[in-house]
Amino acid sequence: MYPPPGVEDPISAIFDLSDRVAAMAPTMRRMYRYTATVVVLFLLIMVILLFVGLADNLVFALMALIALVFGGIALSLLRETDRFYASYLGRHRAIKLIQDADPAPKIPAGRTPVERLARYLGQSSARIKSFLDARPEALRYRVTLPAKGGDQPFDLVILSPGSSLYRWFGWGDPGFAAVARLAPETLTPMDVARFASDLQSIARRLPARLVRAILLRPQPGPVSEAVYDLAVGHPVEVPGGPVAIEIVTEQPNGTYDLVPHVLGVP
Repeated sequence: MYPPPGVEDPISAIFDLSDRVAAMAPTMRRMYRYTATVVVLFLLIMVILLFVGLADNLVFALMALIALVFGGIALSLLRETDRFYASYLGRHRAIKLIQDADPAPKIPAGRTPVERLARYLGQSSARIKSFLDARPEALRYRVTLPAKGGDQPFDLVILSPGSSLYRWFGWGDPGFAAVARLAPETLTPMDVARFASDLQSIARRLPARLVRAILLRPQPGPVSEAVYDLAVGHPVEVPGGPVAIEIVTEQPNGTYDLVPHVLGVP
């Protein structure tokens, strides 16, 4: 007995449907912008009519006020719809990254562990790669970053500054920052907690949002349960949203062990 057409592989069919919905993202974004612009213009007109009505006709002003209330509700619902679709696209992107990811990422060639990590970050993130292709000087080694109470050293920094609007008011393009530090041979919970504290102290002074924070272990070895729990279950709260502490270990077989496995960020 043969299955009906279209259900030979239901999992693939679900992914295909998700791909088709995600492909509509540019159209949905344009629809949201156009509709939001119309609603905002409507609200501005109602505000003007409200003041005109208050000066001349209270009934007219009351109608304008009611229209303002309904317009505000419509705008809030429109924003919630946009947030839902953005969340859906984020989940779809994460699923695609997991589908396409190498379960055992290869260590690229390089003279030092930090140099190899920098090349891996460029290979694993399209945004980092395109940014470094355009501005290779943005990749820096052995850098001290300003922090409360004194500068903090990092072995690797990739910094794409956000827009002026973001730096002054927190709006607009936040840019991104990725930092890494060589971890001690035996990594302890205290080392992870100290690294988290350093991240919090530098994050507010960075001209971009901190999105990657890596402890690099050139020598393989077991990671204790307490260290694993801190890395996986306790992201660091920084401006712009929590960031996970990634523990990246070079394995003798030429692959990375990633805890947790962060994909496609930024």
